[in-house]
Amino acid sequence: MDLVETHSHLNDDAFNADRAAVLEKVFQAGVGKVVEIACAPGEWAQGEQLAAAYPGKIACAFGAHPEYTKTLSPALLLELEAYLGKPCAVALGEVGVDYWWEVGTKQEQLALLEAQLPLCSKFSKPAVFHARNGKTPEKNAYVDLLEALKRWAYRPAGKFRGVLHCFSGTWADAKAGLDLGLLLGVNGTFTYKKNDDLRETVRRAGLGNIVLETDCPYLPPQSARGKRNDPSFLPEIAALVAAHLGVGNSAVADQTTSNALELFGKF
Repeated sequence: MDLVETHSHLNDDAFNADRAAVLEKVFQAGVGKVVEIACAPGEWAQGEQLAAAYPGKIACAFGAHPEYTKTLSPALLLELEAYLGKPCAVALGEVGVDYWWEVGTKQEQLALLEAQLPLCSKFSKPAVFHARNGKTPEKNAYVDLLEALKRWAYRPAGKFRGVLHCFSGTWADAKAGLDLGLLLGVNGTFTYKKNDDLRETVRRAGLGNIVLETDCPYLPPQSARGKRNDPSFLPEIAALVAAHLGVGNSAVADQTTSNALELFGKF
């Protein structure tokens, strides 16, 4: 079964010179579907256009990343609502909390998140969540995000409500997310030499609770550190997950694809 890339930024300027060629390579590599993350107001129209160019292969998440905490106006929120009603939309995202960069206070970031979350219920769409801890232990984005999500009203027909994209928290964070109906997004960071804690968390979570992603053009796997990432690396990430879990590559492909389609729906 073809893999599903659940988190890409193919409209990033890093792909301006060769986007079509990259996508041809991606689909030839065994990646059947891609979820493009349009998480900036200036990317929403680009995301829709990319999906239109690859019907049945690319769908979009639309949202406002926490870096827009101070700039997302009521008018832009209405525009976001319109994008989530479009046929190419499969999720809200990425939205959440970022304490690494100085993008706003905890209260400001959570206010932006909570302004967007009702759109999930309105359009029956899951959410793609961003959580990045700060440089000191007390700045724990996962704790604050997951506490806020205890009040999240969205209840899907299926089993998954969203995904903790690029998961980098502890097992306790993962378990709290799983208990809220969230999947864990696993990408190239899984392959990094010093990331034993993440590999153990993925083992404990199990194949039934993960999806695969690249977060391209960022975070390439260990074999390509320092290079531009793209979704053609997804089979490599899947193979390393399979090796760590002691299962076949096909088992990883089948289960993670099933999880992704359960989350986002078929597109």
